[in-house]
Amino acid sequence: MPDHGSGESPTIERTFELLDKWRHLPKFQLERASGVFFALYLPEVLGRCLDISINPLLVPEFPIKKALLHGGKDNHSINVDYLAVQKQKDGGLPKNAFLVELKTDKDSIDESQLCDLRKAESRGLECLVQGVIDICCSSTGQRRKYVHLLKLLSCLDLVGYDNALFPPKSGFRKLLKSKVEETKAWPDLKLVYVAPNKTKLLEECKVDTIDFNCFADAVENGDPDGIRHTFADHLRRWAQEVAGEPCPKDVRSC
Repeated sequence: MPDHGSGESPTIERTFELLDKWRHLPKFQLERASGVFFALYLPEVLGRCLDISINPLLVPEFPIKKALLHGGKDNHSINVDYLAVQKQKDGGLPKNAFLVELKTDKDSIDESQLCDLRKAESRGLECLVQGVIDICCSSTGQRRKYVHLLKLLSCLDLVGYDNALFPPKSGFRKLLKSKVEETKAWPDLKLVYVAPNKTKLLEECKVDTIDFNCFADAVENGDPDGIRHTFADHLRRWAQEVAGEPCPKDVRSC
């Protein structure tokens, strides 16, 4: 039979080779393409770097209501890459929560976005979760997805949940307001960046930063799983070699 493929079997090594090659292209977004690999190890890495236990459940693309940051009454949002919370050994409410922003290119660390995330940090998690509920109430086309988000937040003990919320139907807003319970004690909220290297801007703003070398060290310290070593190797390469800088002739062969 004719070979219609590339001649290379899909492997984790091949996956990272493609990420490593494509990150040098102008429109390729390494953050989105590699985000799932960071998510696999982020709770573990946060735990090692911050010396606390992190709940393995993450909330990706956690929405932050813009009006909470800039005033106004609309329910548009910005998003932070991940929301993570501390895991309590006794099953109690988490004491700490983290807004985690992933950057795979130092040039994508934007001062305006950083300012917004610092404002979100200062508003506190209770305010941000209430913003999510407001967005859920106002949403129409994505309301089902926001209910899934509320369910995930309930698994982190940040809101209450009732199965009657899904599927959304007539009287949804009233039901949501009555069934989503408020947390008794809210975790302290902290902003953390994951970036190739600590930048002057992040240091000046005193933002906790986990650089890729530290991330790689924490990944490799875990139990072997077939991905860790390859991922760690590429993290160190991405920390050392800025995207787009090497001459094309020096990039690995096509």
